[in-house]
Amino acid sequence: MAEIKRDYAKMIDIFSSTAAETQTTTSSKEYLVSELSVSLLQDFPSHPFAFYTGEKFDDLVDSIKIHGVLNPLLVRKLDNGTYQILSGHNRRRAAKNAGFRAVPCIVLDHLTDDDALMIVLDSNTKQRGITEMKISEQAHIYALDVEVNKRQGHRSDLIKDIELNLQILSNDAGSETSSQIGKKLTTLDIVGAKYGISRNTIARLLRIDTLIFKLKTRVDDEEFAINAGVELSYLSDIEQQIVDEVLTKFEYKIDIKKARQLRELSRKKTLNDVTVVEVLEGKYGKKKKVPAMKALTLTPKFLEKFYSTDTPRVTMMEEIEASMDVWASLKEKYPELSLDARRKKLKDMLKNMG
Repeated sequence: MAEIKRDYAKMIDIFSSTAAETQTTTSSKEYLVSELSVSLLQDFPSHPFAFYTGEKFDDLVDSIKIHGVLNPLLVRKLDNGTYQILSGHNRRRAAKNAGFRAVPCIVLDHLTDDDALMIVLDSNTKQRGITEMKISEQAHIYALDVEVNKRQGHRSDLIKDIELNLQILSNDAGSETSSQIGKKLTTLDIVGAKYGISRNTIARLLRIDTLIFKLKTRVDDEEFAINAGVELSYLSDIEQQIVDEVLTKFEYKIDIKKARQLRELSRKKTLNDVTVVEVLEGKYGKKKKVPAMKALTLTPKFLEKFYSTDTPRVTMMEEIEASMDVWASLKEKYPELSLDARRKKLKDMLKNMG
């Protein structure tokens, strides 16, 4: 295991000073550089970094056509006789495009899957600059790094070597991050220190990594803020899909307040396309105003049909209220009857009572 850690540290030392996948000569005296067929080189499974496209890729192809591949690829040998690329995916693609059948490679042996993944993450982020990537890409890389750290353990010698090498190579050995080496740190502390960001930022981006692809794209496109995305990440995948469909159909905007309301709907198990629209229209939680009952004035001509002019007002009010109570009871008992049929029913009842 000690030999593997030395190899890892040397690898970082060689590749940390090179720009992202550019043509730069490097010293590889301590490594055996082999020419390997491009057909034997396999991409790292679920490679978390976007490949070069467009002008950037074309420039790399042109450089390789003129100078060849000056910077060896980092690979590890697999049991089936092929080699897995840890660093150099773009160089392999560009070399193949330029007509090369073989490329120079440094083969690292005796690596676990986690060791290989850590090398992929560290070498690529060191070369490319993680802050230049999309938010969703950063989030996925942090999530992978956290998982590796959890599996290997916070006190792993390999992780401490990685941390120390990264700090020394970035001229940051005297920083606060460096002073934390050897202390009891959480996984988020370790990963946050490695990339120079706070544990809270790591925690938020880990939530972003759980969003469905379409919502991640909306975060990347700055349709809503990271904090709003964090709230949405607590929704189930189906609920997130509903939100995305509503956003696509109506082009609503989401802020942190509305995202929290959607999360509340999810907790209550009442999130659906109707309630999502209600939230995004700003109507969620607002009491619907019930219009006040308008006053009804009984004309003197109507009252003269039932009362004499000297009947006290309070008597008329009491009797009218009593009559309405009887009428309301009749409506409740015979809801299917029309107004005239109900009136006839009342007359018949009164007649029978007499």
